[in-house]
Amino acid sequence: MEMRECFMLSPAGDSEPTLRTAHFLKPIANSIHELNFHFNLDPSSSSCSVFEPKECSLKINFNGWRYPQTKWVRWVDQLKPKYESVWKIAGIYEPIMSTKSRIMKNQDLLYGVVEKWCCETNTFVFPFGEATITLEDVMVLGGYSLFGDPVFTSLQDQEMKEIEKKLVDIERLERSKKGMAPSTSMWMDIFIDKSSEIEHEAFLVTWLSIFVFPHKYYVVKTCLFPIAVHLARGNTIALAPAVLASLYKDLSLFKETIVGFKKCSVGGDRSPMVWEVNLQSPFYLVQVWVWERFKNLQPQPKMLNKGDHVLLRWHMVKALETDDVRLALESATDDFLWRPYVRYADNCGMFYPNDEVSVPFKKDLDKQMLSFVLCLRVSELVGFETIEQYLPHRVAMQFGMDQDVPGYVSRFNETKELAWKNYTRPLSDTSLYFPSKFFEADVSTRYTMWWTKSVLGPQGFVKNVVPRKKNVGSSKCSPVAELSLEFPLKLVDPVTLEKSCDDGSKTSKGENIVYDDVPSDFIPKVLTSMLSENSVEDGSKAEKKVDADASSSQPQKHDTPSPLISVEDCKHVSEDVESKDANESKEARMSSDGICESGTREESYSTLSEESIAELERRISRLEKVHAKLKATR
Repeated sequence: MEMRECFMLSPAGDSEPTLRTAHFLKPIANSIHELNFHFNLDPSSSSCSVFEPKECSLKINFNGWRYPQTKWVRWVDQLKPKYESVWKIAGIYEPIMSTKSRIMKNQDLLYGVVEKWCCETNTFVFPFGEATITLEDVMVLGGYSLFGDPVFTSLQDQEMKEIEKKLVDIERLERSKKGMAPSTSMWMDIFIDKSSEIEHEAFLVTWLSIFVFPHKYYVVKTCLFPIAVHLARGNTIALAPAVLASLYKDLSLFKETIVGFKKCSVGGDRSPMVWEVNLQSPFYLVQVWVWERFKNLQPQPKMLNKGDHVLLRWHMVKALETDDVRLALESATDDFLWRPYVRYADNCGMFYPNDEVSVPFKKDLDKQMLSFVLCLRVSELVGFETIEQYLPHRVAMQFGMDQDVPGYVSRFNETKELAWKNYTRPLSDTSLYFPSKFFEADVSTRYTMWWTKSVLGPQGFVKNVVPRKKNVGSSKCSPVAELSLEFPLKLVDPVTLEKSCDDGSKTSKGENIVYDDVPSDFIPKVLTSMLSENSVEDGSKAEKKVDADASSSQPQKHDTPSPLISVEDCKHVSEDVESKDANESKEARMSSDGICESGTREESYSTLSEESIAELERRISRLEKVHAKLKATR
C-alpha cells in the first residue's frame, strides 16, 4: 500500500478535485504513458454488435451450476450434528450449508456481463471503471477459505493414505460394474444410511465433485480424494483461490467464445453445427456478484437473520426482468455498489471497522484482518487446471481504497509450486491500514487521464457513452452515463474542451465518428465533472448566451459536442441543441475557451454537413425514446 497526498475525484464525476491523503494499492504505474495498453474489447463483442443467445446456435453449458438434490440435502442434515465442529475448523461449514440454496439462473444477465470481461486483466471493464470478482467475493458469497494448504497438496500420513485407498477401491469397483466412473448420485446411494467408516470422506468427495470442482458428466473425481481426506480431519485447504481461478478461466472462455462466434456470424461463416462450451466453475457466483453490486439489476433479496450465510439472500429469488441488460450495465454509474458487504458485515466475516484504523503488523494478526489483507495483494491463483493472475490493485475501490493508475505485474506461473509460493509470500508492510466501512473511495486525476487513454482507443466502448442532459437551473454537473445502442461516436476533429459542462444541453452523436489521436489530457465525462459552481451558468443565462451567439454577425461553425473533458478549468461552454426548428438546429454551435494543462489557451472547431446534423437529430430523437423507456422501467 502507498499513502500520499493527491488530487482526488469522485468516480461518478460529481465532484471537484480535492487535495487529500489517499491510500492506494501497489503496484502503481509511474506514468500514465508507462504502458501503452488498450483493453481487449473486441468490437464484435461491444454493444453495437448485439448478441442474442436465444437466436443463435451457441450453447453454453453451466455444468458447475448445480441445484441440490433432495437426498443431498438429507445427507447434509444427517451429518451436520456429528461433523459441524470439524467443518468449522476446516473452514467449510458455510460453503457446505450454502449448497442447500437454489440460485435461479438468468442467462441474459450472464451474457451481458461477460461481454464486459477483459481476459488480459481478469476484470470487467465498465464505463465507470474496472471491477471484478475478488477473493473477498468468493469468501463472502461462497464461504471458501483463503488459508490452508493448496489444492494440489498430497497425503503424507499413512493412516490418511489408507483412507484414500479405500475410496479409490470403491470407485474402481463401481467403474468396473458400469464401465465408467460412478456418478455423484450413485456415489451417494453407496454411502447414505450405510454406516460406512469412510462415510464422512465420501460425503466430502461428493460435495467437492458437485458444488466446488464439478465434472461435466456429474461423476466423482478421484483427484479430489486427498482434499476430502484432509478436510475430514479438520485440515484447512485454501479453496477460495482455486475457485476464483476456475471462475476467471470460465469467464475468459465464455468471452472468447462469444467474440469468436460473433466474428463468424458477421463474416457470414456461421457453422451449421451448434457451438457448445462447457463451464465447470460454480458460475452462479458471477450472477450473485452482479446482483449484489448493480442496484438497477437487483431483484428483491430476502432478509437475513443474524448468522445466516449471505448467499441465502438470493435463495429462490426470481431475476428482475430487464429489457436491455447491456444498457443497464452501461448506465450504472450511480447504481454500482463498490462495497456491498459492509451493509451486513456481521454475516460475512470480514473486517469492516466503523472508523479507519492502522495497526502494526504482527504474525498473530486477527484472522479477519489477515483475510482482508490477503484480498488486497496481487498474487497468483492456483487451481486444478489453471493458474490465473489476481490483480486487486486494478479494482481498489472494491476494498474502500483509492484508485490510481495500476502498474504492471510480472507472472509467477511457471509451476504451481512457484505460483503458490507467490500467493503465500510473507507480508512486507510494517503497518496495515483498514478504511472505514463508511468511506467512499475516489480516483486520482491522473487515473482519469489514463482511463481515457486506455479505454477510449479505437476499440473502446466508452465512446458509446454520452452524458445525460443536465436539469436546467442546477448549479452543478451530474453526468450520468447513457448508452448509445447502435451509434458509435465520431469526432471529425477532436474538440479541445477544458473542463466543460453540458449545462442545459443535449449531447448529439455523429455518424462516422472515431477517436483518432485522443489527447492524453482528456477525461471521460462519465468519470469526472470538474467544474466549479461559479463556472457553470444556470439555464436562463445559458439560454440567453446561446441566443446572443446565434444572432452574432460572425461566421458560425457547426461543432460536434465532445463527451470528453480535461483536467483543468474551463471558463464557460455554451451550446445550442435545444431548438425545435430543424433549421435552427442545423445552425447550432458550441464554443469554449479552454485552458490546457500547459497553461496555454487553445480552441479547436469541427464542421458538420447539414446532412450529418439532420442525421444527428434523428438519432437524438431515437435515443431520447430509449432513455424514456429505461426511465419508466427503472
